Formats: sequence, structure tokens, C-alpha cells
Amino acid sequence: MKILFITTPFPGPQGDLLEVSILHGLRTLLGENCIDYPRKKVMYHDWSETKKEELHGRGFTLYKEPLMDLSLYQRMNAFDIDYVLYGVTNAYGVEENELLNMRASKGVYYLDGHDLYGHAPRLINFEGETVIGVQKTPCFKRELVEEMPDAYTTGFGIPEYQIRAIDTSKKTQLFQKTAPDAALFREVRDVGGSRAHHKFTEEELYYDDLASSWFGLTCKKGGWDCMRHYEILAAGALLLFRDYDKKPPLCSPHALPCYSYGTLQELENLMSRLVKDNEPTQEYLKMLNKQRKWLYNTGTTVARAHHVVQILKEREAGNDL
Repeated sequence: MKILFITTPFPGPQGDLLEVSILHGLRTLLGENCIDYPRKKVMYHDWSETKKEELHGRGFTLYKEPLMDLSLYQRMNAFDIDYVLYGVTNAYGVEENELLNMRASKGVYYLDGHDLYGHAPRLINFEGETVIGVQKTPCFKRELVEEMPDAYTTGFGIPEYQIRAIDTSKKTQLFQKTAPDAALFREVRDVGGSRAHHKFTEEELYYDDLASSWFGLTCKKGGWDCMRHYEILAAGALLLFRDYDKKPPLCSPHALPCYSYGTLQELENLMSRLVKDNEPTQEYLKMLNKQRKWLYNTGTTVARAHHVVQILKEREAGNDL
């Protein structure tokens, strides 16, 4: 299978987490059979147009190790394309390239990385709220709330190299220093786009803080999916998710084994039940292992890419019948 992956060309939105996650996974999985165009410079540690610290989340997590680059020959001779897959281009006003679309012998697909809330051409009413619906099909969408033909689930992913061995002996604090305000029922000051809540400027220290925490607290913000979830799981903290039981089933993260809490009292009861006298209970360890298994099977960039490839193969097989 050969995929031409159309990337967002503008320097500002180079750090779109869904575009980068899926591209990282497909390039890792397919190698030279996934061709990013225009070349996604930040994925190769080319910071000439966009500085790493200017990317979403200060450029943590998805850029620690550069991808192996393609040669000029491989890029210039990108023929026999099976699929054209647009990154999160529709969210940034990128026009489709019909000449490139014509090179796709088996179809054109789209990544839909819109948050649940905000501005987009197609808005829908979902459970009394105005949210962003599916924009164009066939697509892979992380904040998916409506069942629609040719709209498939997806979500963020984390590189496998970020997954640390679990070591409960190194845990020294109850939860991470970067826990969102909403997860702790505080006045929300860590709004999207603001960097005031970024307490770490070094990636290693950020992960050390998570790894030294018994729990990683998280919650819905602009949408249900967030790279924070995957970073918590990769560092080996037990993820507790405020109101996860209210998440629409098709929204990422899907079928995540975790504890959901709805009040501060419920959160405190959970933590005191799962860790006693600074020691993990069997219940804690059992859920921690379930979350680690989910991360490898569903939440890595390669797992996300496998899902995309599987859907493409299934649709191709269906069309051949």
C-alpha cells in the first residue's frame, strides 16, 4: 500500500496533534510507502520555519526522535499511489489539489482534527449543544459524535519510544503538577492556547513528574481527546478521567479502561481506595496493567496507523466484491 499524505503547509499549525500522530505512525509503519507532501519539516527536526518550542505543547512527545527522511528520488518519483490522505488541512483553509487526487487509484481520504467546539462549516446539535460535526467523507475523525457512512474513528497517538517501564517504587506524589484545573474542580485558568499552565520547559522533567505520580488526572477540554491522556499512560501513572462516563462512544479515546469521577469527593475517595499508606493496592495494579495494554494496542502512533490501514483495506475489499 502506498499513501500520499498531504500535510498542512503553513508554519503556524505545524503542530496539529492528529496530523502529526497519524503521519508519524504511517511513516513508521509503511516507510517509503508513505510520502508526506509538502515535506513535514518539523518531523525531521528541521526547525527553519517553525521552532520546536512554538509547537503545540512546546513540541513535547511527538518530536523527540526525528523520522528517517525520504530521499529526493523517493519524493520525486511518487507514482503508483493507492491513496491520497489529507492531513488536518481542512481545518486550516488548505484547498484540495485535484491533480494529486487523480493519482490516487483507490481513493481520497481526510483526517478531521477539529475539536468538539469552535468554528467549522458544518455544525450540528448534539444532546442540546452545538458541536462540530463531520466535515467531509470519507474521513477519520477523533471527536466523532454522529454515526455517518464513511466516517471512521481515530485519535491521537504517542510514539512507542516514549513508553516508560512501570516502577511504583519511584512514586513520590499523589498526582502530577500539571493536572488541569477542571480535573481538580478549580477555577479554570489553563484555557486552550495559553501557555501559562506549562510548568516544564524540558520534556524529560515533564515525564519525570508524571512518572513520580501515583495518578494522572485528566478531563475534557476543547474535546475529549488530548495528548495528556497518552503521556500519563506512557509515564506509568494511573489515569483518572473526570466524567469519562459521559463521553460519547465514538469520541476518542475509545474503550479506555479507566476510573471516571464526577465530584471532588469521588476523586478523593478513589485515590484513597487505590493507594494506601503510599503503597498500591491490587486493584490499582490491575487497572494500571489494563491501561498499559490499551496504550500498546490502541494509543500508539503505530496502532493508530494500523487502524487507518485496516479501514482502507476493508473498504477496498468491499469495493472489489
